[in-house]
Amino acid sequence: MIRLENVSLDIYGAGRRILSEINWHIKPGENWILFGRNGSGKTRLLEVITGYEFPTEGEVFRFGRGHAGHDIRETRRRIGYISSALKEKFTMHETLVDTLLGGLYASVGLYRKPPHADAERAAGLLAQAGLGGRERDTIGHLSDGEKQKVMMLRALVNDPDLLILDEPAAGLDIVAREDLLDSISRVAARKNIALVYVTHHVEEIVPLFDRIFMLDKGTCFFSGRVEEAVRVDRFSELFGRSIAVEQRKGRFHSYIV
Repeated sequence: MIRLENVSLDIYGAGRRILSEINWHIKPGENWILFGRNGSGKTRLLEVITGYEFPTEGEVFRFGRGHAGHDIRETRRRIGYISSALKEKFTMHETLVDTLLGGLYASVGLYRKPPHADAERAAGLLAQAGLGGRERDTIGHLSDGEKQKVMMLRALVNDPDLLILDEPAAGLDIVAREDLLDSISRVAARKNIALVYVTHHVEEIVPLFDRIFMLDKGTCFFSGRVEEAVRVDRFSELFGRSIAVEQRKGRFHSYIV
């Protein structure tokens, strides 16, 4: 589905390397955690995957095709992408149904009257997320947790093959975070879709995710099974501090010792 081969990324004119020799293969139906400290290069790696950044070196293959002769706009329709930067592009007066329809038409804002079938589809998605009857509510009337649910629905409206969630729980309280994680698990159970969930909190690694790609200063620190990655020695090395990791009721918890 997505394959990165020896991908490196430099900041133009600054002589600084952000990503270095990244090799990563995301197969259909796999659920990955992209994990790393602040500033490790996670968001830049996502921008390379989605085609908003082009690697300085190496090759990116998306859905079996490389860059040559490839329409990146068509590729992006197959990737649902949720990020804080995207959420900030919406005005507080945007209605929920128009937000979803914008995802269907790959636009921020709605610039044409949608067909009745499209509006019904958007309303049905809102109902599935517990937001039925609120189609004309505005983004500004939502809690942070509800906004993230709407952004996830927007990313799913085109039935993508890959859903990327860039730190979707940032700023949420514990209840809103758990509701969002539960929503993601339900989506994965209903749809044949690959997931990449970005975080630097081990507590957000729910059982749904069994693979992890760990970044450290723009390089691959570890790639493989979650249970092999979440170890005291590995986490302590990654963060440069003595960190304990425990597992309770299928979830991980960490603290400095």
